[in-house]
Amino acid sequence: MAAPHQGLWSKSALFHRMKPEQVGAVGSLLRLRHAEAGEPLFREGDDCTGFFVVLEGAVQLSRAGAEGRDTVLSVVRAGQSFAEAAVFADGPYPATAIALEASLLAHFPKAPLLRMLREDPDLCLGALESLASWHHRLTFQVQQLSQEDGTGRLRRWLGDQAKESRDGIVRLRVPKKVLAAQLGMAPETLSRLLRHMRDAGEIHEEGREIRIH
Repeated sequence: MAAPHQGLWSKSALFHRMKPEQVGAVGSLLRLRHAEAGEPLFREGDDCTGFFVVLEGAVQLSRAGAEGRDTVLSVVRAGQSFAEAAVFADGPYPATAIALEASLLAHFPKAPLLRMLREDPDLCLGALESLASWHHRLTFQVQQLSQEDGTGRLRRWLGDQAKESRDGIVRLRVPKKVLAAQLGMAPETLSRLLRHMRDAGEIHEEGREIRIH
Protein backbone atom coordinates (compact mmCIF):
# COMPACT_ATOMS: atom_id res chain seq x y z
CA MET A 1 0.00 0.00 0.00
CA ALA A 2 1.42 3.37 -1.05
CA ALA A 3 2.18 5.98 1.60
CA PRO A 4 0.04 9.16 1.62
CA HIS A 5 0.81 11.53 -1.28
CA GLN A 6 3.57 9.20 -2.53
CA GLY A 7 3.14 10.37 -6.10
CA LEU A 8 4.30 13.83 -5.02
CA TRP A 9 7.00 13.38 -2.38
CA SER A 10 8.66 10.50 -4.25
CA LYS A 11 9.73 13.00 -6.94
CA SER A 12 11.70 15.15 -4.48
CA ALA A 13 15.48 15.37 -4.26
CA LEU A 14 16.19 12.35 -2.06
CA PHE A 15 13.78 9.90 -3.68
CA HIS A 16 13.31 10.62 -7.37
CA ARG A 17 15.87 8.05 -8.58
CA MET A 18 14.96 5.32 -6.09
CA LYS A 19 13.29 2.07 -7.10
CA PRO A 20 9.57 1.68 -6.31
CA GLU A 21 10.23 -0.84 -3.55
CA GLN A 22 12.78 1.51 -1.97
CA VAL A 23 10.35 4.41 -2.08
CA GLY A 24 7.75 2.20 -0.44
CA ALA A 25 10.13 1.28 2.38
CA VAL A 26 10.99 4.89 3.15
CA GLY A 27 7.31 5.83 2.88
CA SER A 28 6.58 3.73 5.94
CA LEU A 29 8.43 6.37 8.00
CA LEU A 30 6.35 9.30 6.75
CA ARG A 31 4.39 11.43 9.18
CA LEU A 32 2.01 14.14 7.95
CA ARG A 33 2.21 17.56 9.53
CA HIS A 34 -0.11 20.54 9.12
CA ALA A 35 1.12 24.11 9.60
CA GLU A 36 -0.86 27.33 9.62
CA ALA A 37 0.37 30.50 7.93
CA GLY A 38 3.12 32.04 10.01
CA GLU A 39 3.76 28.88 12.03
CA PRO A 40 7.44 27.91 12.41
CA LEU A 41 8.37 24.32 11.61
CA PHE A 42 11.78 24.82 13.22
CA ARG A 43 14.18 27.62 13.97
CA GLU A 44 17.84 28.10 13.17
CA GLY A 45 19.88 26.21 15.77
CA ASP A 46 17.12 23.78 16.78
CA ASP A 47 18.01 20.10 16.99
CA CYS A 48 17.30 18.37 13.68
CA THR A 49 14.36 15.96 13.91
CA GLY A 50 14.19 15.09 10.22
CA PHE A 51 13.53 16.62 6.83
CA PHE A 52 10.35 17.72 5.07
CA VAL A 53 8.65 17.61 1.69
CA VAL A 54 5.98 20.22 0.99
CA LEU A 55 2.75 18.60 -0.18
CA GLU A 56 0.53 21.69 -0.16
CA GLY A 57 1.28 25.35 0.52
CA ALA A 58 4.66 27.06 0.80
CA VAL A 59 7.48 27.34 3.34
CA GLN A 60 10.04 30.13 3.64
CA LEU A 61 13.62 29.32 4.63
CA SER A 62 15.67 32.14 6.16
CA ARG A 63 18.78 32.78 8.25
CA ALA A 64 19.52 35.47 10.79
CA GLY A 65 21.56 38.27 9.25
CA ALA A 66 23.37 41.34 10.43
CA GLU A 67 21.54 43.79 12.69
CA GLY A 68 18.85 41.21 13.39
CA ARG A 69 17.49 41.21 9.83
CA ASP A 70 16.66 37.82 8.37
CA THR A 71 17.93 36.81 4.94
CA VAL A 72 15.44 34.84 2.84
CA LEU A 73 17.16 31.80 1.34
CA SER A 74 14.30 30.31 -0.64
CA VAL A 75 10.59 29.55 -0.78
CA VAL A 76 9.81 25.83 -0.95
CA ARG A 77 6.62 24.73 -2.70
CA ALA A 78 4.71 21.52 -3.38
CA GLY A 79 6.95 18.65 -4.44
CA GLN A 80 10.12 20.27 -3.06
CA SER A 81 12.04 19.16 0.01
CA PHE A 82 14.23 20.87 2.58
CA ALA A 83 16.51 20.14 5.56
CA GLU A 84 18.08 16.95 4.13
CA ALA A 85 21.56 18.40 4.70
CA ALA A 86 20.88 18.81 8.41
CA VAL A 87 19.87 15.14 8.64
CA PHE A 88 23.09 13.86 7.08
CA ALA A 89 25.38 16.49 8.62
CA ASP A 90 24.32 15.41 12.12
CA GLY A 91 23.97 18.99 13.30
CA PRO A 92 21.23 21.51 14.12
CA TYR A 93 18.97 23.09 11.55
CA PRO A 94 21.03 25.80 9.77
CA ALA A 95 17.99 27.94 8.94
CA THR A 96 14.49 28.83 10.08
CA ALA A 97 11.47 27.35 8.27
CA ILE A 98 8.11 29.16 8.51
CA ALA A 99 4.91 28.34 6.65
CA LEU A 100 3.94 31.21 4.36
CA GLU A 101 0.41 29.85 4.03
CA ALA A 102 -1.60 26.95 5.36
CA SER A 103 0.57 23.97 4.43
CA LEU A 104 0.66 20.18 4.51
CA LEU A 105 4.05 18.52 4.81
CA ALA A 106 5.55 15.06 4.82
CA HIS A 107 8.04 14.70 7.67
CA PHE A 108 10.67 11.96 7.54
CA PRO A 109 12.16 11.48 11.04
CA LYS A 110 15.93 11.51 11.26
CA ALA A 111 16.79 8.52 13.47
CA PRO A 112 14.61 5.87 11.74
CA LEU A 113 15.68 7.13 8.31
CA LEU A 114 19.40 6.93 9.09
CA ARG A 115 18.92 3.49 10.66
CA MET A 116 17.15 2.27 7.52
CA LEU A 117 19.92 3.63 5.26
CA ARG A 118 22.65 2.00 7.38
CA GLU A 119 20.91 -1.39 7.28
CA ASP A 120 20.18 -1.35 3.53
CA PRO A 121 23.21 -0.50 1.31
CA ASP A 122 21.10 -0.55 -1.88
CA LEU A 123 18.69 1.95 -0.37
CA CYS A 124 21.61 4.15 0.68
CA LEU A 125 23.04 4.03 -2.85
CA GLY A 126 19.62 4.95 -4.24
CA ALA A 127 19.52 8.01 -2.01
CA LEU A 128 23.04 9.02 -3.07
CA GLU A 129 22.16 8.60 -6.75
CA SER A 130 19.06 10.76 -6.29
CA LEU A 131 20.99 13.52 -4.53
CA ALA A 132 23.78 13.44 -7.14
CA SER A 133 21.25 13.74 -9.96
CA TRP A 134 19.53 16.62 -8.18
CA HIS A 135 22.86 18.36 -7.64
CA HIS A 136 23.64 18.20 -11.37
CA ARG A 137 20.23 19.69 -12.13
CA LEU A 138 20.74 22.55 -9.67
CA THR A 139 24.23 23.23 -11.02
CA PHE A 140 22.80 23.59 -14.53
CA GLN A 141 20.13 25.98 -13.25
CA VAL A 142 22.73 28.10 -11.45
CA GLN A 143 24.82 28.28 -14.63
CA GLN A 144 21.75 29.48 -16.54
CA LEU A 145 20.95 32.11 -13.92
CA SER A 146 24.53 33.38 -13.79
CA GLN A 147 24.33 34.19 -17.51
CA GLU A 148 21.26 36.39 -17.06
CA ASP A 149 20.91 39.86 -15.64
CA GLY A 150 18.11 40.84 -13.25
CA THR A 151 15.69 41.55 -16.07
CA GLY A 152 16.37 38.15 -17.63
CA ARG A 153 15.82 36.34 -14.34
CA LEU A 154 12.56 38.20 -13.76
CA ARG A 155 11.30 37.50 -17.29
CA ARG A 156 12.16 33.82 -16.93
CA TRP A 157 10.34 33.61 -13.59
CA LEU A 158 7.26 35.38 -14.93
CA GLY A 159 7.21 33.14 -17.98
CA ASP A 160 7.47 29.97 -15.90
CA GLN A 161 4.72 31.10 -13.55
CA ALA A 162 2.43 32.08 -16.42
CA LYS A 163 2.84 28.60 -17.97
CA GLU A 164 1.77 26.99 -14.69
CA SER A 165 -1.28 29.24 -14.37
CA ARG A 166 -4.46 28.06 -16.05
CA ASP A 167 -5.37 31.54 -17.28
CA GLY A 168 -1.85 32.87 -17.90
CA ILE A 169 -2.07 35.32 -15.00
CA VAL A 170 0.82 35.36 -12.54
CA ARG A 171 -0.38 35.68 -8.95
CA LEU A 172 2.17 36.78 -6.39
CA ARG A 173 1.77 34.41 -3.45
CA VAL A 174 4.67 35.84 -1.44
CA PRO A 175 5.69 39.42 -0.52
CA LYS A 176 7.82 41.14 -3.15
CA LYS A 177 10.81 41.24 -0.80
CA VAL A 178 10.69 37.43 -0.66
CA LEU A 179 10.41 37.17 -4.45
CA ALA A 180 13.34 39.58 -4.80
CA ALA A 181 15.48 37.35 -2.58
CA GLN A 182 14.53 34.32 -4.67
CA LEU A 183 15.66 36.14 -7.81
CA GLY A 184 18.90 37.34 -6.23
CA MET A 185 18.16 41.07 -6.18
CA ALA A 186 17.20 43.84 -3.80
CA PRO A 187 13.48 44.65 -3.35
CA GLU A 188 14.10 48.10 -4.82
CA THR A 189 15.60 46.51 -7.93
CA LEU A 190 12.59 44.24 -8.38
CA SER A 191 10.19 47.18 -8.08
CA ARG A 192 12.23 49.17 -10.61
CA LEU A 193 12.31 46.30 -13.12
CA LEU A 194 8.57 45.71 -12.80
CA ARG A 195 7.96 49.44 -13.34
CA HIS A 196 10.12 49.42 -16.47
CA MET A 197 8.24 46.40 -17.82
CA ARG A 198 4.91 48.13 -17.12
CA ASP A 199 6.08 51.31 -18.85
CA ALA A 200 7.27 49.30 -21.84
CA GLY A 201 3.89 47.58 -22.12
CA GLU A 202 5.32 44.12 -21.41
CA ILE A 203 3.08 43.47 -18.41
CA HIS A 204 -0.07 44.75 -16.77
CA GLU A 205 0.07 44.73 -12.97
CA GLU A 206 -3.00 45.01 -10.78
CA GLY A 207 -2.66 44.32 -7.09
CA ARG A 208 -0.94 40.95 -6.72
CA GLU A 209 -1.74 39.84 -10.27
CA ILE A 210 0.49 40.27 -13.32
CA ARG A 211 -0.60 39.63 -16.90
CA ILE A 212 2.09 39.26 -19.53
CA HIS A 213 1.44 40.88 -22.91
